Amino acid sequence: MKPNCDPGAAPSAGPINLLIVDDEPGNLVVLETLLDDPGYRLVRAESAEQALLALLAEDFALLILDIGMPGMSGLELARLIKRRKKTAAIPIIFLTAYYNEDENVLEGYDTGAVDYLPKPVNAAILRSKVAVFAELHRKTREVAQANRALLAEVAERRRAEEQLRALTHRVVQLQEAERGHVALQVHDDITQPLCAILLHSQALADRLSARDGPSRDEALKLREMVGQAAQEAERLSRSLQPSVLEFLGLAAALRATGTEFTERTGVSVHVACVELPGRLPAAAELALYRIFKEALKNVERHARARCVTVDLTKQGGIVRLTVRDDGVGFDPAHHEARTEKAGALGLLGMRERATSVGGTFTVRSGVGSGTKVEVCLSPPTAVAPA
Repeated sequence: MKPNCDPGAAPSAGPINLLIVDDEPGNLVVLETLLDDPGYRLVRAESAEQALLALLAEDFALLILDIGMPGMSGLELARLIKRRKKTAAIPIIFLTAYYNEDENVLEGYDTGAVDYLPKPVNAAILRSKVAVFAELHRKTREVAQANRALLAEVAERRRAEEQLRALTHRVVQLQEAERGHVALQVHDDITQPLCAILLHSQALADRLSARDGPSRDEALKLREMVGQAAQEAERLSRSLQPSVLEFLGLAAALRATGTEFTERTGVSVHVACVELPGRLPAAAELALYRIFKEALKNVERHARARCVTVDLTKQGGIVRLTVRDDGVGFDPAHHEARTEKAGALGLLGMRERATSVGGTFTVRSGVGSGTKVEVCLSPPTAVAPA
């Protein structure tokens, strides 16, 4: 009987390899006749040496072994088989016409036999036992194949996640580089000229006499408008490139940003930060700061909140940033349908920020119950020496 040689066939679909060992060719012919089945591939061996060579070359689901062979007996062969790691799990059915004493049967089981059949073999019993072991082998092979496929899928997903994380990290790096470039341009090309205009407008107002009251008022109004524009440009520059984060650390940046947000919007922001034993890595601090800024932006645009609570904590090597608001909230069940809206895109950006530094991001909300945003950074990205 020839093996299934179709390279495209799944391993679990091929025939089961059975090794039959007997020093009498006639007995092998009988076994081949009894086990003639397209689901089996029978390999015959007329000695223990031939059996060992076959076991080295191929894998077998079952070994049907004659005990009373000249030279190396079936029992000795079984002991060798069970000593080898590759073949130790192969079930063995012993066939014998002479070893009928209990001690001989026990010796056979001690060598690793799973069954023991006397000669002449009962055809129905032999077929039934072989079918059980063959089906067990098929199931084992299918499970192994499924495990390999699952492991390959897991490995592929991990590779995809690593590639996504690397891409996200690169995108964040490019975004920050562009923010720095824009911040510099805002400072040099907008803020400084506005400051110059502010000084000139003040000088113009000072030169106008009392009798030029309307013109002086216009000059003062112009000065006020230019001053407001300069302040807004400076605020935008600081937002794009937060120097307070770089020089004073995350806690100071959170407090300063919360204070500015309260002054500008009237929404109360309470910031509670534990004293970390050292500065976080720059990328981690920047990610947490940007997530905090995005959370405040969502509060301003969508939440209609009166109060925001911010907690920065560290426990067991995990740094956690939590931002809660008492706003209108939203229904998480419909969150995916809102991915094209600004708030949903903000949440996606926050998640990508957290992922880029190896952290986790969660958001919990409900209609009328506010929103809670939480970021956790695990030990590899957590506290760095000061």
